[in-house]
Amino acid sequence: MPRRRVSMSAPVRAREDPSLAALVAASHPLPGVTGGSALLELDGRLLAIHDDAFRVSWIDRASLAVTPMPLLGDGAELAKADKPDFESAVRTPDGDVHVLGSGSTAKRCIVARIDSAHAVTLRQRPALYDSVQDALASGERPNIEGAIVAGERLRLFNRAAGRTPNASVDLPLAALHGGEPRVLALQLFELGTLEGIRLSFTDVALLPDGRSVFLAAAEDAPDAIADGPVSGSVVGLLEPSPSGAGARWTRLLGSDGRPSPYKVEGVVVDRDVRGGWLLTDSDDARIPAMLLRVELRAFA
Repeated sequence: MPRRRVSMSAPVRAREDPSLAALVAASHPLPGVTGGSALLELDGRLLAIHDDAFRVSWIDRASLAVTPMPLLGDGAELAKADKPDFESAVRTPDGDVHVLGSGSTAKRCIVARIDSAHAVTLRQRPALYDSVQDALASGERPNIEGAIVAGERLRLFNRAAGRTPNASVDLPLAALHGGEPRVLALQLFELGTLEGIRLSFTDVALLPDGRSVFLAAAEDAPDAIADGPVSGSVVGLLEPSPSGAGARWTRLLGSDGRPSPYKVEGVVVDRDVRGGWLLTDSDDARIPAMLLRVELRAFA
């Protein structure tokens, strides 16, 4: 049976907002954390997701000590062709954590569930990614880099690459457990550029008031699989507007006020929305990810 087409509104065009600011206040290397790709806060600790291994890492917020947790086998770094490419994670209302592959290849359609006892279940969910690919209608595979739970919906954020756009795709939350991945909503985004390079989503975090903080990087890569030079990253807001949605951002700056060179791929925001944590990815397994403490201005 053919899938039902979902109506699509006009793309949301993001703008640079000079009233916003995101400044790196401190940076901490994370030994043993490579391929940093998403970040969650769980019960006072941070959970770093790796894209290059069947492994996640717990980070103590006080000491910043890292405790690795394999999801399969020894959790060692894998070659690019074999990695699960975990790029996003959500905590569902039942307390479980779901870590999602990007879907950028057939091997990268795995969803890992971590329950409250830290038991791990790995499942292939190809139908979930097929639904997203059909909705985007670019002829290319998706590249899911962000995810949030919005009520009874799972909202997935696709990172633009090649012909495939920046977009959010809503599915029933039950799709994480193998339920029908029927597309409920589709929204395209045009995030703008840094130094002539298209900005593309790298992570999203839901705020208590229903807005979302997003990260985007300007990476000059031809497709969803290749890596490329990075011109920088931005931190922005997705928020309701009379027309349906709005998006605005500011460039991530270092402590010296100059543009930060980091590609940031994970975000946790403080409850007062005045600061947070960012996780970097160097695309080089020899270089550990960095945990950045960031000050946010005018995001609250």
